[in-house]
Amino acid sequence: MNNFDKKTLLESIANIAPGRSNAEHEGNDESLFLKKNMPVPDYRIALESDCLLVLGGRGVGKTELFRLLANQTGRKTLVKNMNIRGLPPLEETIWIAGFGLTGQQRKNLPSPDTVENRMKDAEGIDWRAFWIGLMLGALLGEESIKLNLYWFDKIPEEVQEALVEERLPLLSEWLPLVRQNLEKLNYALDRLDEELVESDRWLFVTYDELDRILPLDHQLVAPIRELLAFWVLSWRRWERIRPKIFLRTDLFREDFLGFPDASKLRAHEVRLEWDASWLYRLLVKRLANSGAEMRDYLEELVPNLISDSDSPLGWLASADESRLESAINKMIGKFMGNSPIQGYVYSWIPNHLQDTQSRITPRTFLRLFSLAAERRLEHFDPTALAGSQLLEPSDLQEALIKTSDDRIQELAQEAYPWLEALKTSLKGFNLPIAEATFLEALQNTEWSELPGKQPPSSKPAEVLEYLLQLGIVEISMDRRVNMPKIYMYGFGLTRRGGRKRRK
Repeated sequence: MNNFDKKTLLESIANIAPGRSNAEHEGNDESLFLKKNMPVPDYRIALESDCLLVLGGRGVGKTELFRLLANQTGRKTLVKNMNIRGLPPLEETIWIAGFGLTGQQRKNLPSPDTVENRMKDAEGIDWRAFWIGLMLGALLGEESIKLNLYWFDKIPEEVQEALVEERLPLLSEWLPLVRQNLEKLNYALDRLDEELVESDRWLFVTYDELDRILPLDHQLVAPIRELLAFWVLSWRRWERIRPKIFLRTDLFREDFLGFPDASKLRAHEVRLEWDASWLYRLLVKRLANSGAEMRDYLEELVPNLISDSDSPLGWLASADESRLESAINKMIGKFMGNSPIQGYVYSWIPNHLQDTQSRITPRTFLRLFSLAAERRLEHFDPTALAGSQLLEPSDLQEALIKTSDDRIQELAQEAYPWLEALKTSLKGFNLPIAEATFLEALQNTEWSELPGKQPPSSKPAEVLEYLLQLGIVEISMDRRVNMPKIYMYGFGLTRRGGRKRRK
């Protein structure tokens, strides 16, 4: 192998997950965003006109897809790259963001504090007016939707003036007007749908980050329920106006929403999930697009591992899993120890990153490699690694501990702040734990008294059930609670009979 600068290559690996690989932290550069993105098969279903709901946990890629759909280049790239046929021709479609970030920042939406203050005692009809107002505000700022003045003229002038983009944050000004004129506004939208049918065009309204409408999870019931109810009714009424709602899986629960028509959405949903081969392709793709030296390294590492897609997606990774496995073996090693007894590196990585429901987030996957490279760089020795090797299995083992801690911090900061308190009450336990002992630990947990940091229930059994739904714990037939490695280290737990870590 050529004399590559291994320090530069390790720096490329360390930088593949900036901002913990959050889509909202990866900048506004469209070309770079596309080169970092990896379309997965579920995207094909998500883009079909009859798919209303896109579900997924934290870090699974909902916002990445939302941002791809928010710009014309992203949509064209997806359709061309994935050969999507269930979507009308793009030149016949119009896309607007009903809610969510289309770039790094977006200030033309009401702030959570404003929404909380104004909608404190809101009724269902108030939330319906809220969603219709935001949708119309986005529509009025989209010139291509003004097919003619017929539907547009049905909106009262005072409502038009209140819903201009720069005034959308002023919720107290436009919400009363929208509610007072709901009949006329629905009539205008009916006329818009008719014009779309006559001109053979489609309008798609996308929604993301719905858990940021209000500060607390329990406050989200009413707005999310009313948004879903609005689109279930509109689905039957309109032919060419369709939504794409990106929603956390745990928020789409019948016991949470109490939404009687939720079952009707099952036929119109897709759940974003990643298998191991797609995660490895994402890793290789990001590395290939990180710089010329890394690209040369990958091309020499395994023939035909990467290829230039001649599209905004940049360099792509081979779909041949044998090539992917060969690349990992040459980059890190084949075994986690001196023999297969300690496990194969290629399978050890996804096995130790998956939750109890066998799900792995790309954010966590990339973070493991980034942290492993950072560890190697801390004590970099160019003579320590022979041939093409850049990392050792011990780098992965140590990085897993930090990745586990990062995963819990990510969940606590972005969605479930009450998980922080569990780190204190569970620390030091050996897995598996008797269910009664685990419930006692939950009972004795000192939850924060700050708003938004309490668990979803004060009953230990219900908190345990929620942890089960999140894939953080599982219960065996003999009623013992266990936890996968991706969460075990972060909570300070150990496993009976586990191998001691090398210092």
